[in-house]
Amino acid sequence: MLVVTGLAAGLRLYRLGQWPPGFYRDEAYNGLDALGVLSGNHSLFFSANNGREPLFIYLVALSVALFGPTVYAVRLPAAVVGALATWPTYLLGRDWFGRVAGLLAAFLWAVTFWPVHLGRIGLRVGLLAPLLALAFWLGTQAYRRHRAGLWLVAGAVYGLTFYTYLAARFTPLILVLLAVYLVLTGRRAGLWDGGRVLWFAAGAAAVAAPLGILMLGDPSLILGRAGQVSILSPAVSGGDPAGLLAGNIGRALGMYLWRGDDILRHNTWLNFEAAVPAGRPVFGWPMVAPFLAGLAWCLRHWRRPAAALLLIWQLVMLGPTILAEDAPHFLRAAGVLPGAVFFPAIGLALLWEWARLPTLVRRAAVILLVGSSVMLTVHDYADYAQQPDVGYLFESATTELAYHAAEDAGAGWDVYLDRRFPDGWPSVRFLLHDQDVLLFSPEDGLPPPDGKSTVYVWPYEPLDVAGRVSPPALVEVAPGPLARGDLEPEPFSLYSRYAISPRTGEVTRLGNFDGLAALMDDTTAGLTASDTLSIGLRWEALSTPWPVPSPTVFIHIIGPEGTLAQYDGPLGRGLWPSAGWQPGITVGERHVLSMNRPYDSDTDSVQVGLYWPDTGARLPVLDARGEPVGDQVILHPAP
Repeated sequence: MLVVTGLAAGLRLYRLGQWPPGFYRDEAYNGLDALGVLSGNHSLFFSANNGREPLFIYLVALSVALFGPTVYAVRLPAAVVGALATWPTYLLGRDWFGRVAGLLAAFLWAVTFWPVHLGRIGLRVGLLAPLLALAFWLGTQAYRRHRAGLWLVAGAVYGLTFYTYLAARFTPLILVLLAVYLVLTGRRAGLWDGGRVLWFAAGAAAVAAPLGILMLGDPSLILGRAGQVSILSPAVSGGDPAGLLAGNIGRALGMYLWRGDDILRHNTWLNFEAAVPAGRPVFGWPMVAPFLAGLAWCLRHWRRPAAALLLIWQLVMLGPTILAEDAPHFLRAAGVLPGAVFFPAIGLALLWEWARLPTLVRRAAVILLVGSSVMLTVHDYADYAQQPDVGYLFESATTELAYHAAEDAGAGWDVYLDRRFPDGWPSVRFLLHDQDVLLFSPEDGLPPPDGKSTVYVWPYEPLDVAGRVSPPALVEVAPGPLARGDLEPEPFSLYSRYAISPRTGEVTRLGNFDGLAALMDDTTAGLTASDTLSIGLRWEALSTPWPVPSPTVFIHIIGPEGTLAQYDGPLGRGLWPSAGWQPGITVGERHVLSMNRPYDSDTDSVQVGLYWPDTGARLPVLDARGEPVGDQVILHPAP
């Protein structure tokens, strides 16, 4: 179990702040509410972002107090709880189906893609399964030992599940159907346990009462989000709730082995190149036969309370996704965990103990299957975490904006940030909440930057940054990373960054392009890897008015076999307006070019020049006397 727990922790903690990339707004809202908790807002229910139960937010508050407002701090509680959940999974599986099945269930919880992912995102849903398993195990112990104290503790833990995630509101139906099952199978005495089961009810009521009273006083807390996604809503069902219900039942039952959640934030796709993406099922191919064997065993032995309760558990906790849009939805269906891993665990345990096969063969087969499951999860998650679409949907561009702005502020730069970024993206508010950042509204204009300043702007509305810069000055311009919202078909650059600093000292010209623009000699070219060049160009206007359109920059990396890599684009990345091109203002732009082989300084060259976009004619490079000496400048990359 120590090995299993260590494996679970490793799969959840490795690159936790970077995989998945970015910091989705639902995670960020939890971080913001955690900051509120640290400031004294000790709520029982947090109303922002459609309303959220409090337990996870209080754990995040503890983590943020220890590690600061970071992506890692928000995700850490889910990772720790997910790793420790191997223990209630083991204990419950051991008591219901035997020690081997318990160990295998804990192992599958540790390595299966779905619970691994829930342990790597800062959402409250990951708390429900561990607490539900712990409550069931404590209830099992109380049922077998006939001890009121255990019933009380089991009830208290069960009551705590209502503070985790809204799907917990379905769990009383599990208890009702279990009671009906015990009555129908002649186990009334066990159901009542001499009245001691009332201690379970007392413990659950005592713990859940504060939240229950709050929700009775404001029913919208119960029905608000549920009403938005329910199949009873005409906007969801399209006027055919019965048809949607039937389809949802099939999709929910098929999620175990056939097709899982298609929403990329919740699950990976089976094939990222497919025209119509299909979500990865809960279990990969190594667990298909064990799952079916375990399910068949439970159906055959339905008179055993553990088998019956497992089946009831799964059917009831599929309800939140069956009764809502987007089935199967891996967040709404998370209440089936960790019970779902018991089916393949039972199947593997049957194989492990199958006397008809030689011991070596059956145990080697189990080890091969679980080992394949580990490798499949590692492969699929590494692939998932590095997909551009995953970065878009986790809003990685806003995370990068916040990191760059914080880095600038920490380096002593004045940081000016368009107010629409913190207003529109909670991740920016959370990650920059303790940074000295100056917010501005575009309609009010940009205050004149003073000294060393960086300005982050929304690039799709005019803002006169150039009019606020006085020569001599150096302005480094850069487009932000690509972003794409859920409903947007094409990615776009989220922001433009302008780093403005006084220009000091004499800087000579590396090349004079037809008396229009000069390439300055603090232009840089360096190898960041054997096959990757980072090139920082610095330009200055030699005359005004500046032509419109501006000349196009070309960068060609040439080898004996021809062009190894190239860039062509507007001067200054198209981010510096024509009015801003004037003598005394140097505009810098950076490009990274990758080649299909290592750069060879003996045979290769880097050529930089300008040409007119309408004719393709290159601007000549002039010498000190104004005579043409070529149409390009050669750069020599540093190692």
